[in-house]
Parts: sequence; C-alpha cells; structure tokens
Amino acid sequence: MMDCVIENAALVGRPGRWAIALQDGHIADVQPTMRAPAQTIINAAGHLLIPGLVDGHIHLDKAFLLQQAPAQVGDFAEALATTLQLKQQYTIEDIQERSRTVLERAIAFGITAMRSHVEVDPILGLKSMEALLPLKREYATGITLQLAVFAQEGITNQPGTEKLLRQAMAMGGDVIGSAPYVDPDPQRNIAIIFDIAEEFDCDVDFHLDFLDNDDPLQLPLVVAETQKRQWQGRVCLGHMTKLAGLSPEQLQAIAADLQSAGISILALPASDLYMMSRQDTYNVRRGVAPLHQLADWGVTVGTATNNIQNLFTPFGDGDVLKIATLLANVLQLGTSAQHEFCLDLVTRQGAKAIGIDNYGVEPGCAADLVLLGVNSASAAIATATPHRTVFKAGKLVAQTQLQSQTFWEAVATG
Repeated sequence: MMDCVIENAALVGRPGRWAIALQDGHIADVQPTMRAPAQTIINAAGHLLIPGLVDGHIHLDKAFLLQQAPAQVGDFAEALATTLQLKQQYTIEDIQERSRTVLERAIAFGITAMRSHVEVDPILGLKSMEALLPLKREYATGITLQLAVFAQEGITNQPGTEKLLRQAMAMGGDVIGSAPYVDPDPQRNIAIIFDIAEEFDCDVDFHLDFLDNDDPLQLPLVVAETQKRQWQGRVCLGHMTKLAGLSPEQLQAIAADLQSAGISILALPASDLYMMSRQDTYNVRRGVAPLHQLADWGVTVGTATNNIQNLFTPFGDGDVLKIATLLANVLQLGTSAQHEFCLDLVTRQGAKAIGIDNYGVEPGCAADLVLLGVNSASAAIATATPHRTVFKAGKLVAQTQLQSQTFWEAVATG
C-alpha cells in the first residue's frame, strides 16, 4: 500500500491529468491513472503539481534589518557599512528570531530546499553559525537547509577570518564562499576559499562580479581555479550582474567557459535590479544576468531571493515564486515555454545549481512537492498564487488557502 496518491494533477510539460504515488519519502510512480491502494488519496482537481521550490541563495542572518536601519542613500556602500555596524549588535536570539520568521514563511510558500549564507568575520565571530545550526535541525522536517559559510567583508584584509572560516566549517558548514570583490586581493581570496573547500570536501559558492563599476570580470579567476582544483560541478556563483552588459559574442564565450567548468549561476533580481546600473544616466542596463541565454548554451542556472527587507534589498517576503515572476518580467519571458523555464529555475534547475540532483516529479525523486492553486506554469508565473499545499519527503507539512473574500456595496451619495 502506498503512503499517498495525488490524483488528477496537472504536470508541467505533460498534457492531461496524472496520478503520483508517494512511498517512503520518494515518488514511487507517475501514471495517467493509478489503482494502487493508498493510506491517503488527494484529489488535485486539475491543479499544478511541481517539485518543491528551491531558494538557493539567501541571507537568513541579515533578514528584516530595515526597521533597525532605514536607508538614507540606498546604495551598496551604505548597505555594506550600515550592516557591518548592525552586526556588532547581533545576538544569537536576534538572529534566530528573524531567521525563524523566514524559515516558517518559506515552508508555507513551498520552499523545500534552501541555501543560506552565514556570515563569519572577526566582528561577528561564529555567532551566526551558533544561531543557525540548531534551526537547520529544528526545521529539517519541513526544509533542507544548507549553510554556506561566508566571508562578506573580505579575507586578506580581515586578520583572523581564514581561521574562523575553518572553525565554522568544522562546526557543520555545508558550503564555503566569499565575496572576492570586496577584498583588496580577490585572487588570493578565491584561492583561500578553494583551499578550504579541498580540506572539507565541500562545494564553493561565491558572490561575484556584482559591483557597479568598470573593473574587469573576476569570473576568469574562478574558472581557472575550478579547473585547476578539478572542482567542476561544485561551484555556484551568485549575482553575476556584469553579464547583463556584455555583447552576445562576449556572453557566449563566457557561457562556454562556465559550461566547461560546470559552474552554475544564480541571478538575484530583487537585489540586482535595486543595486545595479546606478551610474547609467540613460539607456539603463537591467543588471540581471541573462539566464535564458546562458541556459541555451548549456549553463546550469537558477534564481533566488538573496535578501529580505534590509539595505541590500528593501523589499520582499521570501517567496521565491514571486522572484520567478519578477525575473520573467525583467528578461521579457512571455511564452508558455519560457514560463515553464522560469518555474524550472526555482525548482529542478535551482536544486541542481546548489548540488541537489534527482529533483523533480519523476519516479525515484524525493517527494518534495507543491500543489499550486493554478493549472499551468503560465498561471503560476503570472499570479504567484497563495494557494499552496506542501509536501516534504512525502508528508504534508503546510497548506495555505484564501478562504474568503468580502465586498461591500458602495453607498450612493448625492
């Protein structure tokens, strides 16, 4: 007997209605009809069943800081400096309170996998790791949380940071990364991160080529180090906003390097649009990596939230499906196939970008699923519907429904 069968579901890219059998936390079968007995039978009523949403780049420890420090200028320099000041006041309890809000909302939204960057530096020490490690365990039944140990302020210019990064990885970090563009020696910064990755046999995640200036791309440094260390398929790059300003010929050449090195790209449009292209006085660049073109050239791509209501990104609620909608607007992706692509960016491809394979609505995949209150990918991208039923490892973990809506008749005057 199956644990659960979801009947009459719509699936992306497959006409008709489908039955999906769940057993022992995995998808056991996908058929147009199914007579297998099950402990629980759910009628999807033609609604769209998708893999669990994936938010592959977020900063839990920096969420909801805007009320403490509203922006006065709104640029990257202010965001970096003000957040550095705020970090001096962080407590474990404060980090956990803000992070719990994000995680609980995420589970309700249908996000079943997440990678959070965890800041480590001489000011903050290991406080964020101490705060987030218990939450990783506490919320494991609803969300798979990867912790990416992250040097935001640089490494070579911050004595003691390299040692702290190793300590954080030894505590239980899953991934190692940094922002080389804030380091006076980005090449050495990148090499140190790969040294640590080799020591702990972990994946690498850089914030890269984000600043709004004319400095050359740092991407070639990462590509070279990836190939030198034979770390293909284990490197993810967030932002990469400078790709938006390249010619088609330059972009295609870079895509070939990325594909060869097995490096994935995550665009973060809520932050990238807000921060980028501020020096452009006309014909302003979008500042969002052209994921659709990179995907056409074989690069693994995805999109993610990055920040929620802080000086880097004053907006958002943590719903990565809304980020997919934003991306579709920005990159002008309007066809049905392109909407399916956008949905893939925050499900299957988004998972692959952060090292999670075998993710989808196929036999053998993890039963991390979301039933949306719409019947197509186009409707999902158009509305980011609030109607969601969420399964993690085959178990129902959250459900959100709009129960009622009331209208009052206007009182005539005159």
